[in-house]
Amino acid sequence: MSPTDARLDRNRLRAGALRTVYERAFYYFSADWRWIATLVALIGVSVAVGLLEAWPLAILVDTVLTHEPRTGWLHHYFLAVLPPDKPGQIMGLVLIGLAFQVVGYAAWMARMMINAYLSAWGTTRVRANLFGKLQRLDLAYHQSRPLGDSLYRLTTDAFGPWGIVDITIGTSVASVTLTVMTAIMLSRNVGLTVAAFAVAPLILWSNWRFGLRIHQRALESKQIDAELTAHIQQAMTRVPLSQAFRREPCEFQRFDEAVSRSVKAVLRLNWQEQLYPLARDTILSIGSAFILGYGGWLVYRDQFLAPVPDGMTVGALIVFMDYLRKLWDPLKWLAEFFSKIRTFEAAARRVFFVLDAPEAIADKPNARPLAPRPRRLVFDHVSFGYEPGRLVLSDVTATIAPGEMIAFVGPSGTGKSSLLKLMLRFHDPSRGAVRLDGVDARDVRLADLRAHFAFVTQDNLMLPTSVAENIAYGRPSASREEIEAAATLAGAADFVDDLPKRYDTILSEGGANLSGGQRQRIAIARALLSAAPFLILDEPTSALDPQNEQMLVETLHRLKRRRTIVLVTHRLHSVVDCDRIFMMDAGRIVERGAHEQLLAQAGAYAALWRGELTERQAQSAPALEKSAPARNPIFYRYS
Repeated sequence: MSPTDARLDRNRLRAGALRTVYERAFYYFSADWRWIATLVALIGVSVAVGLLEAWPLAILVDTVLTHEPRTGWLHHYFLAVLPPDKPGQIMGLVLIGLAFQVVGYAAWMARMMINAYLSAWGTTRVRANLFGKLQRLDLAYHQSRPLGDSLYRLTTDAFGPWGIVDITIGTSVASVTLTVMTAIMLSRNVGLTVAAFAVAPLILWSNWRFGLRIHQRALESKQIDAELTAHIQQAMTRVPLSQAFRREPCEFQRFDEAVSRSVKAVLRLNWQEQLYPLARDTILSIGSAFILGYGGWLVYRDQFLAPVPDGMTVGALIVFMDYLRKLWDPLKWLAEFFSKIRTFEAAARRVFFVLDAPEAIADKPNARPLAPRPRRLVFDHVSFGYEPGRLVLSDVTATIAPGEMIAFVGPSGTGKSSLLKLMLRFHDPSRGAVRLDGVDARDVRLADLRAHFAFVTQDNLMLPTSVAENIAYGRPSASREEIEAAATLAGAADFVDDLPKRYDTILSEGGANLSGGQRQRIAIARALLSAAPFLILDEPTSALDPQNEQMLVETLHRLKRRRTIVLVTHRLHSVVDCDRIFMMDAGRIVERGAHEQLLAQAGAYAALWRGELTERQAQSAPALEKSAPARNPIFYRYS
């Protein structure tokens, strides 16, 4: 199984099953345990090589190149594989030292490659888990947070779990290395070893002193960076608006202030990150100078002032100083453990915060399957509000039979679009239920429920890909003939044929190289191509001229009885052929019936119709004066 296909149990990733952030971080790498075991083995090789690589030089100085050879168990093992003559021993020790260097470099390179592998695939799992969670979270979650915050968590914070694993492994290796080196150093000279560790309390103090500040500055910097990402994303979407209202200087000032806050936060963090190693390395340098002086005096005493058989030798000092040089590295790993891991812990916690967010819209444990087919849709005394105590829909009851073409109409802000969101279960009703053939939508598997609906939104989102791929987004397996047929039905075929590469023309980000009406027709074609039994259109004619509006109305009329069509609009001329029209006001259905029936009632619908009729007559007056042919038969049919 490839790393990208590794199955992670979402339930175990919850804080209730894996209690600590560290357990959860390591769980993402459980599929790579073989690579981790290999990494640990390579680390063992590196540690062994690090402990041995100074000994060939020490043996050369103390045993081979002296008239009074020093012996020991390690000397014996090295010399046992070498020739008895001095030149052969010299060459042998050189080759052994070279082999240690080569093996050490090879082990280091292999470790770096495995580290990169683990980091890449483990972080990919984190991102996949996080992205999937973000897709499952309801609209209320996304609307309450800037998009840039989610982007930052996906791109930057996702490295947090690997950082925890990397730092933990590195610190564990440092602990083992430090323990072995300390034992060897104590066997050589207790006093010099104690002197070497005399600076450890100062290093630990500096770590405590600066670690807390670094952690606080890291959290501050991450939050400000996330806000900057969100600000940039929002500012880029406002470019047309800022240009239209000449607000570029104001937008630049806001951008400059956001960047300045980010830079200042980074510099505050950087100051602490640089001040800490300055204090630490100064302590270590003073300690190294002291040990070198003290060790040199011991060699002078034991070899020249009062020679002793087992005293300090030049070779032993070489080994000791090499260990001292290598001792500081694991000591620094241990001292910096908390300051380093806190930064990654903060990032991981931001990831797990999203993963632990409750999913307001989710399948019940016993959710039932419901195959897409024509069904009766019922709003059963539905009430709904985005905020507690503030309803936007109140006791809405309506029935939509299979194959019907119905419309919800009324002024803006009356709850029409909220009804559509309840149909697709973007939200759940506060009271009442939405039912398909009598089954509560909350009892149906979410994927099966939404497979019943093809939705055309007011935003008309376009992907930066070809026209054909945009139309086939909901049905990627569609043939080119089916795509072109859907475009024809939606009234998009004429302008698509005029594009440079027709259906293979690549759209720019957001479909900026199309007009609003063209984008809307592409979105309608996308919905028409879908096999969903319900065709839902939210303000489908808002960006269309009367000619294209009439074309869409005729298209929908041809689809009657073949699909269940639900229109939400405030343009009444688009709904005159609907089987039934629901007039909404203040979140309630105040009138219902066919167009002629509602006009006869002389109520809210008739008043809205008269207002729209007057507006259209005013707009059509110049054309009528020139005796232009009628472009909207529906207008004259009911005028």
